[in-house]
Amino acid sequence: MRTILVTGGNGFLGSRFIHELLVKYPAYQVVAIDHEVENVPELLRPLAACKRYAFHQIDIRNRDAVEQVFEHYEISEVVHFAAKTHVGESMRNPGIFAETNVLGTFHVLDAARKQWMDGPFEPKAAYRDSRFMHISTDQVYGPRADGFADETYKYDPISPYAASKASSDLMVSGFHESYGMDTVILQATNVFGPHQQDDKLIPIILQKALSDSTIPVYSGGEDVHDWLYIDDFWRAADTVFHLGDAGETYLAGGNAPLKTLEIVEQICESLDRHFPGNESYQNRIRFVEPAGGAKAPHRFAVSADKLKQQLEFAPETGFDQGIRETIEWMLSKKRLWEVV
Repeated sequence: MRTILVTGGNGFLGSRFIHELLVKYPAYQVVAIDHEVENVPELLRPLAACKRYAFHQIDIRNRDAVEQVFEHYEISEVVHFAAKTHVGESMRNPGIFAETNVLGTFHVLDAARKQWMDGPFEPKAAYRDSRFMHISTDQVYGPRADGFADETYKYDPISPYAASKASSDLMVSGFHESYGMDTVILQATNVFGPHQQDDKLIPIILQKALSDSTIPVYSGGEDVHDWLYIDDFWRAADTVFHLGDAGETYLAGGNAPLKTLEIVEQICESLDRHFPGNESYQNRIRFVEPAGGAKAPHRFAVSADKLKQQLEFAPETGFDQGIRETIEWMLSKKRLWEVV
């Protein structure tokens, strides 16, 4: 029985990873930690009675608490999701991003090192196959006027959030090079799908539309991002965790960069087809300027060729299908939509 620590287990990505991991691998048990406990993800609620699952409220900035979890459960693997992720919030309060994403990542890494290693390049017998997978973001490479960044490109973050994730990536790589720890890094583009938090772009758009509110589109909707459906993210994480080469970094993307306005229009078109109102949802789109004023649009686009060529992984769900399934899930819940 391998005991896997999942940090950030109550998040959108972490909760899906835990759910699928316990279903697919009966020989694994999972210990999850998260500082957030107020809104337990729907996927994790049935696991309260699962003997292979345990949860503890822990902030990864608390080094002693992290180390106690490693010691108590004899943690043999780590999948590290825990992070502050909002770009806008990072600009308003960069300190907590440095504390959580950089120092917090160090705490988890160092606790793993102490648990698994007798010294540099000397793993303890019980932990010779232990692996640390770090979940990161494509934003560490910064925006591009054209073309696609890949794992060989220089880091060029443009926000405190992206800079903190780039720093945590380098910390993970540094522990691999300095101590011989088995680490892998999975950098994902924007992930979407059922169960996503309500304060992210796609849920906000859907909430605005379904509550008969106007749909705000900032700065003309010219920013470009790639999008990956949650099912494909899980498959990518599962693949890299089990098959990725130690010390390597892999990019997971949907191979379809889209402007924000294109995203909003596709959502409106899907709602028009599957949940029609008195008029097209596109009539509610309003162009507004962000509180900080207008900014130049940014284009984030990355290549996932390495993941395809080396590990034979490719996304299976296109954006249109993913949006349709996300809308169907939201409508099936019969939620009372509120303006965010």
